[in-house]
Order: sequence, then C-alpha cells, then structure tokens
Amino acid sequence: MAVPTAYLTSTKNTANIFTAIQKASVPPNSFTHEFLKQLGFQSSGDRPIIPVLKAIGFLDESGRPTELYRLYKDPAQAKRALAKGIRTGYADLFAIDNEAHKRSGKDLAGMFARLSDKGDSVTAKMGLTFSALAGLADFSGGVEPSVRIAENGGDSGQLVESHVETGGGGDGHQEGVGSGAAGTFALRHDIHVHLPLSTDVAVYDAIFKSLRENLM
Repeated sequence: MAVPTAYLTSTKNTANIFTAIQKASVPPNSFTHEFLKQLGFQSSGDRPIIPVLKAIGFLDESGRPTELYRLYKDPAQAKRALAKGIRTGYADLFAIDNEAHKRSGKDLAGMFARLSDKGDSVTAKMGLTFSALAGLADFSGGVEPSVRIAENGGDSGQLVESHVETGGGGDGHQEGVGSGAAGTFALRHDIHVHLPLSTDVAVYDAIFKSLRENLM
C-alpha cells in the first residue's frame, strides 16, 4: 500500500491557487512553473502544487490538464470533482478509513506514517497537504463508483470502475426496461474491484464495508 509522495511545504496559498485555476484559462500545453507565476504565485514554496495536482489526477504525467481539471472549472462541479480526485489519488488512505477526510492532523500523520514509511516531518506535511485539499472538496456523495486510477497516471492498488453494455444479445435474451418492445436493448452494469496487496485483513474489511454502504 502507498500514498502519493508529493506534498506541500506550505498550504497557506492552496485555496487561492485552486480559485485561480478555476477562474483562469486552461493552459494550452502543460501546467508549468511559469504558468503558476502567471496565476500570481511566484514563490518557490508554491511549486510543489504541480506534483500534487498530478497525484490527484488534475494533470497527467507530462503536466497537461485532464478532464478532471476542466470539470473543476465548473463552479457547480468543482468541489465534487476535487473530492473525486482526492479519493482516487489517496485510494489507499481511504481503504484504511473511508472518512479519512474527517480525521485530525495527528490521526492523518499516523496514517501517512503507516503507508509511506517516511519520517515525522514528512508525514506531518503529507497530512497537512491532504487536509488542505480535503477542506476544499465535497465528499457528501460518498464513494464514486466511476473513479478510475488511470486519471492520474498512477496505480495505487485499488480501482473501482463501472461498465455498462448495451445491445440486443445474440441469444435472443434481453433484459431491462421495455423488454419485448421494438427497439429494446439490454443493460448490464458491472463493477470491478482491484484489491491492493495487503496482509492486514482490516484493509479488505474496510473496502468491502465501503462497497456495501455506498453501492447497495
């Protein structure tokens, strides 16, 4: 199990940076340090926001804005989009505690220490970074079944994806709405869960508990 190694050395400008991202045009190529300066953040202490944006799926590995980045620019969708990115990027953290975004800084530091094997100074900053991001997001919708790890180019071990198939079916069997009427089609919704490798049974208990609570 692992968590993103990216973290902010200072979170004082985090909210302002995300506000600027929402208001500014999407960079045509990559989100660079120069673009960050154009947004009004010239301090070297603000630069770590770029790997953090990659970790939560707002930028791909080359720094190009993703669809999640663009979704965040819609004020009506912004907080939910950020929550989706956080749940994806920090999937292993949420595998331990589905309400990790509600935990105290001390609790988070301990969780990050467990998942990253980093020292106290780094895990404290990781916890502060997570808290700063979570404070700007809306987790009220619970787990998003359609979240894909591939959005941030990484693989943190857990993937929950949805799949819908349509079609008449070659065996003449159809199911779903309007069965037997002209132009009907069959619907099937599959959910695939890729479990992280762990010797801790509690990790799997937490995952299946979350699935039971949010998908039933």
